Amino acid sequence: MNRVLIIEDEMDTAQPVKDALALESIDADIACNGEKGIDLFTQNNYDLVLLDLKMPGMSGEDVLSQIRKEDPYVDVIVYTNYSEFADIKKLTNIGIDGYINKGPNANLDELIEAIKRKLAPLSEEQLQKLIEKTPESFFRGDEDE
Repeated sequence: MNRVLIIEDEMDTAQPVKDALALESIDADIACNGEKGIDLFTQNNYDLVLLDLKMPGMSGEDVLSQIRKEDPYVDVIVYTNYSEFADIKKLTNIGIDGYINKGPNANLDELIEAIKRKLAPLSEEQLQKLIEKTPESFFRGDEDE
């Protein structure tokens, strides 16, 4: 089962996301601020982090920097109302894997689909085709083929 960490200070935003992920058999934890998010991240293994930028105390940018120190490979999607291009560009350089606006026109189904795509970038059919096309020597560890 995949695990997602939602770092979001507004429970009326975070809880519906967690509930929707549960319907997709994706386990999620909620951290209501950056400090709690970093604590949970360092104590658990997550496949993806959904990160708000504007929170009281520690900023989303600071949280992202800490997460990248701990794990440079975990997927991080920024989920925020804040959409200043310069800030998003800066975050991209630090290492976000996606940006979704949670403004008044946000669609929960689209968010969940974006998370699912990050967690499983290949469908079962695509994965099976890839495995079938991979030489058997790859699985045996043969160096000659």
